Amino acid sequence: MTTVKVSSKGQIVLPKAIREKFGIKEGDELEVLDFGNEIVIVPIKKGLKLRGLVKFEKPAKEILREIRAEEEELED
Repeated sequence: MTTVKVSSKGQIVLPKAIREKFGIKEGDELEVLDFGNEIVIVPIKKGLKLRGLVKFEKPAKEILREIRAEEEELED
């Protein structure tokens, strides 16, 4: 596990090993996702088409709602 600090401007520095592993370069875009108790940072690869790559039995929004409901139950 790698730990980073947040600057006064809310910025973090991704460690070199992580940047290299995921091929993240200066100017690349990352998506920040909020999953309730977790923040997930995902590199956005230009030209990479992922639509239809994974098939779910339910819509993604419904799956996320169920996960959030389970997290809320665990917190109580």
